[in-house]
Amino acid sequence: MARIFPGFLFLCKKVYVFWNHKLLWMKKLILIVELILGFSTLKAQYFQTGQDPASIHWRQINTADFQIIYPDYYELQAQNLAGVLEKVYNYSYKSLKHNPEKISVILHTQTVKSNGLVAWAPKRSEFYTTPHQGIYAQDWLQQLAIHEFRHVVQTDKVNSELPKIIKILLGEQGTAGVFGMYLPWWFIEGDAVVIETALSTAGRGRFPSFLMDHQAQVVQKGIYSYDKAYNGSFKDYVPDHYQLGYYMVGASRQKYGTNVWDPVVDRVGKKPFSLNPFNKALKNTIGFGKVDLYHSVFDSLSNVWNSEDKLFSTISYRVRSPKNKTYTSYTYNHWLNDSTIVAYKTSLREIPAFVSIDKSGKEKKLLNPGTIFNESVNYRGEWIVWSEQVPDLRWSHSGRSSIRLFNCNSQVKHKVETEFKSFAPAISPDLKNIVVVETDFSNNYFLSVYNILNEQLLHRIQTEGNNYFFSPDWISNEEIVAVVLLQEGKRLARFNLKTGEMTLLTDQES
Repeated sequence: MARIFPGFLFLCKKVYVFWNHKLLWMKKLILIVELILGFSTLKAQYFQTGQDPASIHWRQINTADFQIIYPDYYELQAQNLAGVLEKVYNYSYKSLKHNPEKISVILHTQTVKSNGLVAWAPKRSEFYTTPHQGIYAQDWLQQLAIHEFRHVVQTDKVNSELPKIIKILLGEQGTAGVFGMYLPWWFIEGDAVVIETALSTAGRGRFPSFLMDHQAQVVQKGIYSYDKAYNGSFKDYVPDHYQLGYYMVGASRQKYGTNVWDPVVDRVGKKPFSLNPFNKALKNTIGFGKVDLYHSVFDSLSNVWNSEDKLFSTISYRVRSPKNKTYTSYTYNHWLNDSTIVAYKTSLREIPAFVSIDKSGKEKKLLNPGTIFNESVNYRGEWIVWSEQVPDLRWSHSGRSSIRLFNCNSQVKHKVETEFKSFAPAISPDLKNIVVVETDFSNNYFLSVYNILNEQLLHRIQTEGNNYFFSPDWISNEEIVAVVLLQEGKRLARFNLKTGEMTLLTDQES
């Protein structure tokens, strides 16, 4: 018995290990089955951007290719957008040779954000309908329709080519995963910027401010490596993937034809199990991959830009800001007096702040503001005025704006609450009033003047065509100048506060 017992224990141990090993694999198998069943039957929203206020009553318009979901008070705008989307559909799909299936478009009208997106799982597009001060010379909803629908074409094309096994196991999440994993962001956004430029008389491809960053970088610092150009840097300013993609997609279409990206996106959908289908398809189509394409495009541009740069004489300047170890930007600059500059400082390692810089380069923090809206900072003497975002505590797709004032010398703070969403404030010469660009939930646009002390609305101007306004400023205490968006483009105009009359100062785009 003494000899048999150790053998018996050894046998029991083997059986125990065997069954544990078997149970482990059974658990893994059960987990895999659960995941498959879960993905194949899941009906809840997988990716959501937030919630709109519960008080909204929703309506919908169904066309041949779109379901537009919108608040009931947005009826006229939604009908106009339906026509725009159907028109865009007829042109945007052609270079990728794919007609996408019907998709829902959800309009968020009460948020102060200005954006748009396309998401899969569930598939839909979302438009944030409030325009911002940086938009180009085109109606905001038209911009969203052209740009975002191109993303619909891209994603639906990948989805249409995917192997059925991925759709069965992963559903729409599989499409989103393959799309995000294999298509680089510079292509996704660059392709959409190319289309928004090609299908309109505006578009970022016609913006010098959009194009100049790469030109300045290449002339001053040379061509970065592909990895740095795509992934960014903590040390240097790197233009974003919209700008990078516009040059790469646009140059390749110009050299190899407008349909050059069709087989590339096609292969990404058909070959999701291959190692790098995007790069492989690109090599098959043009003869080399994305890194070589990047260098080919910017080598050519470098020759042009450096030749142009030699034609300009350098203007002498002196850097006032202190040296920083990480990339730092100073914008909205203003002379406080003969020796001191005030600026809005953003950095990768610090919270954004208004700072003052003296003639020796010494920097002093004045104030950390909240989230500032695009192009919504102004000055009057020692006063700073800006518009910042105030998020809703309950609803992600809601919120308001608040006008803030700060005196650089006395450190006095003040705020003005306006009736609607307000941007681009400017203080009157007598320091009593502010003018703002206002937008209500129905996209009615106003130039409004408020008293700073009591927040009373003094004047409100709306054009007959409900045109959007940019960058208002004061000529005198009774007159304001602003850029106005007309059907023909942006124009500089003067507004008389007593009569509400608008006088165009330029007959060409400003």
